[in-house]
Amino acid sequence: MARMRQVARLREAVVPDWLEEVVRPAPAPLPWAAMIRAAGAICGPMAVATVTGQRSLSVLAIGGLVWTSADRGGSYAARVRRAGSACVFGGAVGLAIGSLIHGRGWIAVLALVCVAGASALLSAISDTGSVTGLMLLVYSALGLGPFGAVRPWWHSPIGLLLGALWAFALTVPGWLRSPHAAEQRRVADVYRAIAAALNAIGTPRAARMRHELTAALNDAYDTLLTTRSTISGRNSRLVRLMALLNEANVIVEAGTVLSREGNSAPRMVVRAVGNMADAIGRGRGTVVIPGPWGSSQGAVALKDALDGAASLMAGRLMPPAASPAARRLLRGRAGAVRDRVSSEFSWTFAVRLMSSVGVAAVLSEVLPLYRSYWLVLTVALVLKPDFGSVFARALQRGIGTIVGAVLGAVILILVPYGPWLLIPFGVLAALGPYGQKRNYGLYTTFLTPLVVLLIDLLVPIGWHLALDRLIDTLVGCVVVLVVGYAPWPMSWHADLPSQFALTIGYICRYMDAALVTMPSSAAGATGSARRAGTELPARTRLRRQASRAVSNLRADFQRMMAEPPAVSRGATAWWPALVGLEEVVDEVTATSVAIASGAPAASPRAVRQLCGALGTLASEIAGGGSSVAPELPADEPLKPVTEAVRSVFTVLGRQRPPALAGR
Repeated sequence: MARMRQVARLREAVVPDWLEEVVRPAPAPLPWAAMIRAAGAICGPMAVATVTGQRSLSVLAIGGLVWTSADRGGSYAARVRRAGSACVFGGAVGLAIGSLIHGRGWIAVLALVCVAGASALLSAISDTGSVTGLMLLVYSALGLGPFGAVRPWWHSPIGLLLGALWAFALTVPGWLRSPHAAEQRRVADVYRAIAAALNAIGTPRAARMRHELTAALNDAYDTLLTTRSTISGRNSRLVRLMALLNEANVIVEAGTVLSREGNSAPRMVVRAVGNMADAIGRGRGTVVIPGPWGSSQGAVALKDALDGAASLMAGRLMPPAASPAARRLLRGRAGAVRDRVSSEFSWTFAVRLMSSVGVAAVLSEVLPLYRSYWLVLTVALVLKPDFGSVFARALQRGIGTIVGAVLGAVILILVPYGPWLLIPFGVLAALGPYGQKRNYGLYTTFLTPLVVLLIDLLVPIGWHLALDRLIDTLVGCVVVLVVGYAPWPMSWHADLPSQFALTIGYICRYMDAALVTMPSSAAGATGSARRAGTELPARTRLRRQASRAVSNLRADFQRMMAEPPAVSRGATAWWPALVGLEEVVDEVTATSVAIASGAPAASPRAVRQLCGALGTLASEIAGGGSSVAPELPADEPLKPVTEAVRSVFTVLGRQRPPALAGR
């Protein structure tokens, strides 16, 4: 026993808890469909190159690699747009730039710095812009190597596009078989998450299930709205899916009330919601909702919401098209894109990336590095704050590259060039999507030997190529940490004060709409109006906005907790305040549903006093001032919300942690 304690202490000294948390893979199922597509997209071109003896055809596999790296799931429209943009405007344009500046010394250094600036600004636009900007910089750097030496210069970009076209062709059968399978899965996932959340009421799993439910709702809305914006005319299946998704919001609100009452959902109700999820996923089927099981406000509201969802599934109610709202939302994103591109954080990231790429490019010119373009490539891959903690990615990439380089060297030593090489190619390509879901370091472990093998096919060098990649990657990680990370402490918390204040603003708007703007008479008519096919009330849309803002803020806090202890300590101190904001949203929801069921309405003056106190708190947080709890209203119907707000002020009344002290 004493020896085991000594081993445990030694392990903690060598691998502290925070480092273990950084490198621990996240649990994820095997994505069999994505793994099979990735193996086919990369191994197909490699088989052609092997059979014909034309090693230069290995560039086709690069196109498959770019497509599968960018294809992260979702609707077919979103997948094609994201992966297609990454291949055309990212990979192909990047290879063209790399080919044109190949061997041009300091001109190449200046060009890479400019490309880095463009990449950073693209990353601020959207997730599609982010992956496109990443591929643009990565393949501009890769073009400085053997792929950029292919002449004429346009051969490599054209080969990449042909390989991407082959990867796209592999997705077509799934689309032909079930064009809206992704949308059905996303809505079904929401109902499964609802079943899990209802089943977890009153247990320690309740908070985690609620967060997973919020994430499922966000994914489903993003998928359906994106698909709807690309289709002209009315599509009855998409309309019904959107209606079911809107109805899920009403079920979530009812479940929140049930939880606040201290009641749990009967097992038969949880089972019915699970059956509903299965039927949505299959695209057919009806579900019988159990009869009334309680007389509390939460039980009645949940029964009514589930009856509405069952009617939609049975086709007894046909909702109207949701396209006008979807188009308005998508048009409104243009202003948000403009704000993100012009924000201080986006330009700070651009300066960080340009300076890091510049230093890496200079080092690649002055240091005796045989494969120096990997140094710039590493900087591009690691310095992506919108992909997670930069510090964590640097550690994970360093560890993954060490393991992957050794694996690549072993393959180059043991497996001769020929058909046998397709076996490790296929295995590594298939494991790529699995690594993406688990951990960036694990993904790097599979990606490193794959790229080593692809480059060795073009310019045979042997196992020394893996050693060169290892050295360049480790130097690149050092450049990221020293140039792009350590000197920029304001980037460690991703402007959390402003985001915290912005989240409070969303909560205030939701509180006003739910408890003041919507009179109790209209609240009572919400159910019948929804059954008639009109849009969900404004309070429900604002609740979704507030929940999404809280979810995004939680993700930023969790990213900051992956930083070293000097940074993560501040996030830990502020964590109770974030939990308090989640409680405020839940209490507003429960109170609004209670009012709709006939409970006394809150005083509009008291609600606005509470919103004013939260608004003052938001201004203080954004400005870096101290937080002193003002006088809060004593209105009895508003008491649960007031107490939740009071808990937030209690946390923030303490000394402000350094991580959120400024920007």
